[in-house]
Amino acid sequence: MAKMNQLHRLGLILLCWATTGVGWSQNTINNGVAAVVNSEAITFREVLAQTQMEEDDLRAQQQAGKITDDERKQRIKSRRKTVLDSLIETRLIIQDYKKKGYNFPDYYFDREERSRVRDQFGGDRQALVKTLEDRGITMADWKKNIRDTFVVQQMRQINAKRFITISPHMIEAYYQEHVRDFLQPDRVKLRMIYLSPESGPEVEAVAKEVHSQVESGMDFSQLAKKYSAYNRAGGGLFQDNGGWVERDGLKSELAEVAFQLRPGQASGLMTLPNAQGANAYYILMVEEVKKATVTPLTSIREAIESTLVAAESEKVQKEWIDRLKRDAYIERFL
Repeated sequence: MAKMNQLHRLGLILLCWATTGVGWSQNTINNGVAAVVNSEAITFREVLAQTQMEEDDLRAQQQAGKITDDERKQRIKSRRKTVLDSLIETRLIIQDYKKKGYNFPDYYFDREERSRVRDQFGGDRQALVKTLEDRGITMADWKKNIRDTFVVQQMRQINAKRFITISPHMIEAYYQEHVRDFLQPDRVKLRMIYLSPESGPEVEAVAKEVHSQVESGMDFSQLAKKYSAYNRAGGGLFQDNGGWVERDGLKSELAEVAFQLRPGQASGLMTLPNAQGANAYYILMVEEVKKATVTPLTSIREAIESTLVAAESEKVQKEWIDRLKRDAYIERFL
């Protein structure tokens, strides 16, 4: 068996040498071998099936003078390499699936096909057939792609679940190392009366009158509903996060004042130039204050665990793929 595999590989390599020794016609590319993975060939046709549309677009850009011919060739080369790398990984995973004796029931693949037809073609199978014909893809190739994609996804999940365990200690250590990420900064619940320069020629006088009414103890939200150009319907309440705002959510001049106010306290009348240099007028009122706190571990334990699982999964996946590549015979011709 080993000798037969060696002969098979040799035949594939000779085929590649034969095709790379001639000028590349489209037919030659389609029938040539881009790589050998153990005893299986990946053809140029498989690579082009994923790159052709992008290559056509690059050709159009080059003809329109948007990119040079050298740029087009370099980008095509880079894209083909990326696709070939992905195809090699896919082939290795499918070979591992077969080697380990897995055999997913056809029901799973049939379900994936129906899902794809429903999601991408609105359940219209004739639309699928026409699309495949337009792209030069056979129904058999389409089914194989779905099957391979499903197998790869399941094999990745199987390997991730098998080797990943997140302990309480790992969660606690992550929390301590990233405690600054869980800091909730100072916040205030803010209302604002804003009078824009476009409010009218007497905007300054109106602003002073409104401020006088605020100082006299009139209801701030009612005044905002009457005069403010900012969230008038909401009584001038800051519109994000239920009225709560952090320092970096305000202009620095406004933040400097807002974060010195006590709950229930209003600011003086502030004048700031807008983008055109005209004066705009602001009066702030803080309803509540929350000092900076650190989110407790109990509130974010699950989120941290998910983060660690994702990181470990990526690590395990890479180690698994690296192991498959190390143990495989891979020859590239692209």
